[in-house]
Amino acid sequence: MNSQSLSKSVITYWPGRKISGPLLLMMWAVALSSFLFSLPLIPLATTLGWIYVLIELPRLAAKQRPLILILAGAGFVFSILAWSFGSEATLLELLDEHLKLAMLLTAITFIGMAIKPQASQTSTGLKSFLSTFLGMHFFSSVANFSAIPVVGDQLKKNGTVDRLSQSILARGFSFSVLWSPFLSITPLVLEQVPGAEVKNLYPFAIPLAAAGLIFTILEARFRYKSRFNNYQGYPMKLATLHLPIMLIASVLLLTWLFPGTSTVVLVSIVAVLIPLALVGTQKGMTTCGELLHKHIFERLSDSRTEISLFLSAGLLAAGVKACISVGLIGLPFTETNATVASISLLAIIVIASLGINQLAVVAIFAGLLADVTTTPTIMGVAYIYATALSMYTSVFSGTNMILRARYSCRSKAILRNQLPFTLVMIIVGIGMLYLMEYLGVK
Repeated sequence: MNSQSLSKSVITYWPGRKISGPLLLMMWAVALSSFLFSLPLIPLATTLGWIYVLIELPRLAAKQRPLILILAGAGFVFSILAWSFGSEATLLELLDEHLKLAMLLTAITFIGMAIKPQASQTSTGLKSFLSTFLGMHFFSSVANFSAIPVVGDQLKKNGTVDRLSQSILARGFSFSVLWSPFLSITPLVLEQVPGAEVKNLYPFAIPLAAAGLIFTILEARFRYKSRFNNYQGYPMKLATLHLPIMLIASVLLLTWLFPGTSTVVLVSIVAVLIPLALVGTQKGMTTCGELLHKHIFERLSDSRTEISLFLSAGLLAAGVKACISVGLIGLPFTETNATVASISLLAIIVIASLGINQLAVVAIFAGLLADVTTTPTIMGVAYIYATALSMYTSVFSGTNMILRARYSCRSKAILRNQLPFTLVMIIVGIGMLYLMEYLGVK
């Protein structure tokens, strides 16, 4: 039996899979109750989250398990060092660093119960490209990585996707992280960057997303002119976007109505209740109950990679912060500005391109710089933007791994397609950071 067959057997027959889904749901409910009603349940929620990680550890992909073990191991090493030099941080404070994000990742899996793309009439050229690209962008803002195979399977020809379709899939998804509260990076920034707020990030993150979309359309029009004029994509019906619009509008409304409540908490509520309400209304309560049972016991545990990654990266970030607090780690500066943000932007992209998950890199940077961050909006935009660029540039990102594994796209072809565009977008992003500083944005 080869390693691939062994991995599939473990994923299918591992006995822990029968309880990991319900366990994760319990973690979500306990954590949400604690954050929403100020109940002393954080220790229980944290324990449930880490038990889930331990149960699912054998089912992680061979390439994912070492990274998660390294992150968690390094976190424990930094924690022990900090304790040995007098740190008063408790084990619970170290382990629950990213509990809210684990709660969020659990909640957004429920969106998949209600979202399903529908194609409109076939068209070609500009109209087809625009409707497919923008449809993919808004669809993926709530569907996450699952949007890529869903749309990609409609675009593939002879088992692969061409460069135009690669741009649609990779960039359509990646630029949505600049504004969607249902994708991991914005909630991560809101939780890990002291002083960062959605209302301050959006005026700069959304224009960067729009710039990425517009430049992609222009590149397709002039760089791939002959393919572009005859492009036949997967134009989506407006009905496909009803759920994303409803979810995002609900979060923005609740954020306005309850400004003192964490955005992550609000998203965690909306992401579960609205999809269940829609499925119950459209298909009936019996069918909704059946789908909910299937989701909890069969699909919920599939969040193992993201949740394990976030909790492990959180432990590392907490350990590093504990070392900084006792003077073991020093930083070369005492405040942040556009220059520090630009350096962080470039460093995250480079490190992610070497194979380290960009979300883990951002978590580490945010943890390292938390105590010296004097410009939370500038740093927040830099973190989010670096994540977006890394997602479609790095051949090791989840986005491009799907393109490579599912559609046989080659790493060299991906780099050749994305790298020149990325260099342009880096200049745009750095220009935005310095513009923010010039405008007095903190």
